[in-house]
Amino acid sequence: MSAGYAITTYKIQLNYKHLDWFKQTQSLFDAVLAFYYELLEKQPEALSLTNQNLLRHLELQTIKQRDGTPPETPLPFEKIPLYFRRAAINAAISMYRSYMGKLKAWQEGPIKRGKPSPPKCLHMSMLYYKGMYKDFDEKSILLKLYTGKAWAWVKHRYTGRPFPENTELMSPTIVIKKKKVMLHIPVKEIVEDSRTAKERVQQNEKFVAVALTGSDSLAVCTTIEADGRATASYFIKGGKELAHRRKQLLGYTKRGLAGNDMTHTVGNAALSVPQEHRPNKKYYDKITRLTDHYAHEVSRKIVDYAIKQGAKLIILPELKESFTQAKKPYLGKTPYDFIGRRIARYVQYKAWQQGLVAMNSKPYYASTRCYHCDAPIAKHNTEYQNPSANFYGGKNFVCKKGHRGSTALNSARNLGKGFYERFYAGSAL
Repeated sequence: MSAGYAITTYKIQLNYKHLDWFKQTQSLFDAVLAFYYELLEKQPEALSLTNQNLLRHLELQTIKQRDGTPPETPLPFEKIPLYFRRAAINAAISMYRSYMGKLKAWQEGPIKRGKPSPPKCLHMSMLYYKGMYKDFDEKSILLKLYTGKAWAWVKHRYTGRPFPENTELMSPTIVIKKKKVMLHIPVKEIVEDSRTAKERVQQNEKFVAVALTGSDSLAVCTTIEADGRATASYFIKGGKELAHRRKQLLGYTKRGLAGNDMTHTVGNAALSVPQEHRPNKKYYDKITRLTDHYAHEVSRKIVDYAIKQGAKLIILPELKESFTQAKKPYLGKTPYDFIGRRIARYVQYKAWQQGLVAMNSKPYYASTRCYHCDAPIAKHNTEYQNPSANFYGGKNFVCKKGHRGSTALNSARNLGKGFYERFYAGSAL
């Protein structure tokens, strides 16, 4: 069994004394980036080179050679550290390749509208290679910063979650957010089981099917055995609590405008306004962070459940990316959206870290057919309501043959049943 790896970005907060030094360094980084970006614009044919060769090509044009030969286009900055310069060059190459790729796709596309425009702000957070930091331990890190007059090594303590054992810490990125200075550190972990989904299916591994809902049970899991039987259901709740906390924060946005300026849109209507221009922006940011918290919590429970069951695959429903494709209103894309989108995204990388593979499968008739007999189902919330096939958000179901139970669990079982029939029962991925 071959081994692979997973890379997760850890975000830790730096404790600093000189915020202006970070801003000076960032400003210089952006200036060097802009210089090389403009140099690339003059020679777009250079993009045919690999990134490494292109970096060397740009350096030869701007840096004095060892034999004293002056460069064609001298870098208009003095005493720029080698690895600081190379990080800026790589950022410029990445930004220019991205723009040219979008432009080429537009030129070759069938519809000529919405032409991509060059980036208006040549800015990217500073990537620190090994020569720009050292003495990185469990409590502090030594960073090389530009003070406005000279470069200085400055020791900073940091706060954040501890790094896992037996992992490799890769080059960090410094991200400045107002008065906060964050260190984004990619952490590389070894994954012992790196088999593909196809190999796991061919070896008849059991898997977990997951239904994602908008009710109190944010996710419902069921284990599908190697012979196709659905066993061991697991309901992950928290939807009511999430909705309550969201409603509280939404109420703050309305009360915060009382007596002030009621011409602003509030509540759900405010989501059409760009986030930076919304009144009471801090509450909308809290809603986004709250949704992320629950998505991370539920996704972790899904992966832990799959490990406990001994499953090697996690099957998630394929969710369309736009409202017009999705048809159901709760599948929107706002901070109040169907949280299942985020849960599915987070399950992907959490599963891989543990040696599992998470993949999507189209939920053919998963929510409209009975798992036991494949008959159409009618939904309802309580036994006092008349079941209907068009019941919006029905928690329970009943079919013509008398089968009844949880609608979400039925969807999870149908998703697993469909995947098993397509890939396990004599088919191949």
